[in-house]
Amino acid sequence: MLYQSTETKTSQEQMQIIFDQLESHACLLGGWAVYYLVNQNYQRSTGRTYIGSRDIDLGFHIDINWSQEQLKNSEFTTTIKVIESMGFNSVSFRLVKDFDIDTGKELMPEESAKLPLYQIFQLYIDPIVDCIHPEIKNLLGFVPIDEPLLSLVFQEKMHKIQQLFGKNIIIPEPYVMLAMKVNSAPRRDKEHKLLKDIADIYALLWHSDTKISMLKEQLFAITPKEKVRKVVQGFSVGDINKVATILGIDSQEISRVLKEIT
Repeated sequence: MLYQSTETKTSQEQMQIIFDQLESHACLLGGWAVYYLVNQNYQRSTGRTYIGSRDIDLGFHIDINWSQEQLKNSEFTTTIKVIESMGFNSVSFRLVKDFDIDTGKELMPEESAKLPLYQIFQLYIDPIVDCIHPEIKNLLGFVPIDEPLLSLVFQEKMHKIQQLFGKNIIIPEPYVMLAMKVNSAPRRDKEHKLLKDIADIYALLWHSDTKISMLKEQLFAITPKEKVRKVVQGFSVGDINKVATILGIDSQEISRVLKEIT
């Protein structure tokens, strides 16, 4: 198990609160985007729910030619304000709030200070942009994560619209999510994040609505084949075995699916 049920449940509850307060379409990325792309097929195939996520990744379009006023009034900036109004605090390029890991209860700073670290679940929200505006640090005091592949989502319309929590939510096409996961996996400095990336790559390949042959073709159109091969072949047998245990799927089956793109 990667996450306790209270962690994923709390994450979804906070995500719904955010979406409820946004007037425009939100773009969901990361592990939760994968979950909503594969869960229905995964459940049908395995009889189990696919693993959710703990962190929340949100995507935003930024036009590098925007004036400072346009940037200030952008969906990115207004969403940051919404999240901060919910009690999340900025820590570098992320926003974080503490919860009790057993009950999911929101913790005030003075409450967190009295609890041992293992009792605290830190929920992080990562706002991710398609490009960095030159004035963004002056406006917000930090530089957000940038993911250039997001330009395909916003400008080339490589996305789906899903109804989640009563809202229309933008989710990248499975092959774009695959490319993003291929990009992120080599940079993972925490084991559980790498294992989640491996699980997500497997799940996207085998349980999305797109046939794997088409996924490969679409993926290689936006990400060099050699890069994909290098990343996937870098997954160790030990890591794949751990993912197999987490998912309850034979490790040879996961390896077989991953080899489809190498």
